[in-house]
Amino acid sequence: MANAKSSSEARMFHSSLRLLPMPVRFVLSGVSGNVFFMAFYNWAYASFQTIASASRIFSVVQFMCIVVNHALNMGIVFGWPENYVSSLMSNMPVGLVSLALGAFCMEKLEEASFDEKVNDWLGDAKSDNDDQKGGFYASLVVMLVTGIFNYVALNIVNSSPVGKKQDGKKEL
Repeated sequence: MANAKSSSEARMFHSSLRLLPMPVRFVLSGVSGNVFFMAFYNWAYASFQTIASASRIFSVVQFMCIVVNHALNMGIVFGWPENYVSSLMSNMPVGLVSLALGAFCMEKLEEASFDEKVNDWLGDAKSDNDDQKGGFYASLVVMLVTGIFNYVALNIVNSSPVGKKQDGKKEL
């Protein structure tokens, strides 16, 4: 298990976070992580779009954000684990599957010219770079898809095992 202490005992960024229901804490962690991700992704996209596809840029940024998101999830949602590296390694597969899911979705949205279609639907004027793909609206869709996946998967990975007492001894 990633977190040997129950979430009611484990240290969080601030003790008042325990007063909030877990879904609310997960949203706070997700919004914080996504704001960081979106800023980093949009900077990276603007910097590297001429040499890499949006899906490749998304993958690299998402991989780098796994550690940041894990720290946010532990500090806001589940509580700080006794062994951070072990916890990170048990959460890493979720991050990697999320990365693959996000890259796949971004690639499909890019192929479908999703941002261009949304801009047309919203009546936005065309940008100076009409060949630009994989921008803001596609990243919002990917953020929603990966956020739902992460909520379900991380609750499974970081929950207390079934049949285990709070003192760490298994019930028979």
